[in-house]
Amino acid sequence: MKSFEQMTQGNTLAFWEYIVKCLVGVTVGYLLMKAFPQQSGLYYWVLISVVLSITHDNNSKNALDRMRGNIVGSVVGLLVFFLHNPPNLLTICIGVVAIIVVCFALDLIAVCRTALVGFIIVMMYEGDHGSWTGAIWRMVSVILGCMLGLAINSVFRRLTSPMFQRLAGQASQDDAAE
Repeated sequence: MKSFEQMTQGNTLAFWEYIVKCLVGVTVGYLLMKAFPQQSGLYYWVLISVVLSITHDNNSKNALDRMRGNIVGSVVGLLVFFLHNPPNLLTICIGVVAIIVVCFALDLIAVCRTALVGFIIVMMYEGDHGSWTGAIWRMVSVILGCMLGLAINSVFRRLTSPMFQRLAGQASQDDAAE
């Protein structure tokens, strides 16, 4: 079994920071779900999006990319839902091709998998429930979760940046003293 030092690759501060950020995101998402129990199904997407968009290195690009991918997937899912309800193999294939084309055209190929997953979820959920509003609510929930993850990354970047600078400065002073 790896030692704690090996497991954290020498960066125990980033390890604990990531744990705290995920716990903050899950807590806020859970509290929202409990505060609005009538929409608790929508807050599952908030919770999932929060943990997928929080990064160990405070990189906010992940949250933004997830939002873009889910918007593409949800919009295409909504359009294909109107094309044929309930979904069948042909409409799902049309949607998959449309998403890949849109992602290439908008230079969003990095989020194509996210868009495809969002599309499949929308198609299966909407096909089972027969309502187009679920695609919109899912998109809103995912954007809310990603924005929450983005805010958490941003807050921690502001809080920990001076801390890392002090630690790096102290390490370089220690190296110079040797």
